[in-house]
Amino acid sequence: MSLTAVKNVVDLTLRSAVLRGLLAGLIAGLLAGGVAYVTGESLVDQAISIEEAGAAPHSHDSTVAGEDHKHGTEDSPLISRDGQRAGLFLATSLTGGAFGVLLAVVWFALTRKLVNGPKTQTILSLAVAGWTATAAVPWLLVPPNPPAVGATETIDYRTHLWVIAVLLGLTAVITWFMVCRWEESRPGSSILLKALPGLAAAAIVIVGWRILPESGTDYSGFPADLLWNFRLASAATQLTLWLALGIAFQFLIERRAMRN
Repeated sequence: MSLTAVKNVVDLTLRSAVLRGLLAGLIAGLLAGGVAYVTGESLVDQAISIEEAGAAPHSHDSTVAGEDHKHGTEDSPLISRDGQRAGLFLATSLTGGAFGVLLAVVWFALTRKLVNGPKTQTILSLAVAGWTATAAVPWLLVPPNPPAVGATETIDYRTHLWVIAVLLGLTAVITWFMVCRWEESRPGSSILLKALPGLAAAAIVIVGWRILPESGTDYSGFPADLLWNFRLASAATQLTLWLALGIAFQFLIERRAMRN
């Protein structure tokens, strides 16, 4: 990057960064919605068919990257499937926009402390950290469930478990960052010191997994392949969201920096 481009990045205002983060998030949300639609909607339809056939007697909720399928009475859903499909793209776009703003604020705050101002190289690292905290760790500790899995009366309980899992993910990421800073300040560079940040973060996730209560979800009578395919679709959606967010935000920041 040229000296002019570096100066343009340094002079970037918080408002400008946030606007670019919002735009990047909306783009990423639409892409994630497309992945969720292609990989997950047919699985949702299959799960609903199982529920309607009486194979699983519980009302439920399901989530693929923020999409909620909530059923009302036994005969009719509160929201039609067409409405749910349209709501999927709205939900992923809003989620992407919110994460984009958050990413922009965190990036701006952190990189302002660097000697030469904001560094675009940190954007993808922050996106990976966001994915780890809000998607990867919760996916491991409280995996998402499709329709026909989980009773309605346990929704609040499972939501609380998910929030705890996100907090554990954030704690793991912050711990990794702090230990990295500490390791960089230490003389020498032994293999153990280099591995310490990852080990500390992994230890937090493992301890959280061990102490986090069971969700009490009954999976009996539900096809295992459908369950795991749904979870893989959810993971692919979240990965697309954060990867696209990081790439789009970095592109928009660098494009602004290279202007003139």
